[in-house]
Amino acid sequence: YVPFAQDPSKSMIFAVRGAQDPPPLASAIRSHIQSIDPSLPLANIRTFDAVIAESVAPRRLSVVLLGVFAAVAVLLATVGIYGVMSFLVVQRTHEIGVRMALGAQRADVMRLVIGRALRLIAIGTAIGLLMALFSMRALQALLYRVSAVDLPTFFFVTFVLALVALAASYLPAQRATRADPMVALSHNT
Repeated sequence: YVPFAQDPSKSMIFAVRGAQDPPPLASAIRSHIQSIDPSLPLANIRTFDAVIAESVAPRRLSVVLLGVFAAVAVLLATVGIYGVMSFLVVQRTHEIGVRMALGAQRADVMRLVIGRALRLIAIGTAIGLLMALFSMRALQALLYRVSAVDLPTFFFVTFVLALVALAASYLPAQRATRADPMVALSHNT
């Protein structure tokens, strides 16, 4: 603590805690200081929330941009996963036709296709979660009052991408098992 008289500066900051709302408290402080010395200029009276908001504004922009890019990445991943899984099932249309022609039941073929999709989903999920865990340290510096280990977000993204992969496998497999086996057999791979 150094008295103001011993080390005067051009400006001074008062921090006031009060039970009132900020606007009436600010006017009360202003009138009290003016009653002590009317020549003292008072400027830039702000709440602590406003000071914090101003200090984190650049980081907030970074986090908003990161969120937008993350949403675009999830959308691109969804489209990519759907395309790859659909392609893998369509590639097996000939095989599905052979199985159906030899007497396989639709449910057995669907179980085969969905089982393979589940294995791919499990492998992709494991790799994705490991990559996310390794990248958390870099993200922690951009976050304010939020943990980089946000389990609801991890579960939501994992669930959405797994659901998309299952749908991308199920829909083409359903089409292939409903088609005439002779048409599926003539399908070029």
